Amino acid sequence: MRFTSEWNRTPPAGAVAFVMLVAVVVGGQSLFAQEDPADNAKADANVAKKAKLDFYRRQLRELRLFVDPSNKPCQFVEEPLTRWDNPISQNADGMMFLWTDRGRPVAMLNNHLHYPTKVWGRIFISLSERPLDMRSGEQPYWNPRQPAITFQPLDHAKVPADTAAARLVQLRNIAKEFQVDCHWGGKDKPDWRLRLLTTPLYRYQVPDEGVVDGALFGFIQSGPEAVLLLEARKTPQGLEWHYAASRSTSYFVRISRHDKTVVESPHLDGWKPTDPFFAIRVPIDDYPFDNPFADPKSTKQNSTKATQSEVQP
Repeated sequence: MRFTSEWNRTPPAGAVAFVMLVAVVVGGQSLFAQEDPADNAKADANVAKKAKLDFYRRQLRELRLFVDPSNKPCQFVEEPLTRWDNPISQNADGMMFLWTDRGRPVAMLNNHLHYPTKVWGRIFISLSERPLDMRSGEQPYWNPRQPAITFQPLDHAKVPADTAAARLVQLRNIAKEFQVDCHWGGKDKPDWRLRLLTTPLYRYQVPDEGVVDGALFGFIQSGPEAVLLLEARKTPQGLEWHYAASRSTSYFVRISRHDKTVVESPHLDGWKPTDPFFAIRVPIDDYPFDNPFADPKSTKQNSTKATQSEVQP
């Protein structure tokens, strides 16, 4: 049986017209379709998001942090660990930045802008067991003198696994053993159970100190209010887990493991540049971006008059 003549036969004119019509209709979807407004809005939002990040990076690059002033500065991690906006308090541009020393987190910056007042809130939190020295140019800026955290062996924990992937599972399970309660919103507020971000904010190694694997976890309300550091360390007995925990807010924080308190931090009414927790507010007169809460669907239209709770670190 031969098929050649059938397939080479010239089609009737009507068939040609039909094929051309189908081609025009199908092809027209790509030739004449309008752009999706949602895609355009998303692209615009991404451009604005990057522009805001660049705006704050330029300001923060002026800061240099030292664990030992005789050594080179700590590394500033330019990609924020997390980002958030809080339309209720009108705090925008929430970003958490990190400085590391040989890989280990030693300080965090909780960054936000209170849009109604154009006040830039910067909250510095030491995660170091040693004093820190931060400078703006050559001027002293923040100099916590006391250790902010203390690493402790983690009891009743399985031995760290041999692979990074298996240890990540262990890290997440260990982090879930911790609970954080915060008097979020004010000094006399009731306990508020914070939510754990089960994906580490940052993962690291410190070969010089025998840290095979480490992770920084956040507990959040809108932004991180407390953090947990977990490390798999080399010891004479083999690999063992160690932990440390810290506040990242001025509100009262209680950190527990299996409902037993391991860290408790009181409400702070004030602080000094020599404290492990230091907050400063700086007016930004040249803020170049539009109101992120202008859409009435995305926020409650509160008064633009700031209250203490709205700008509380």
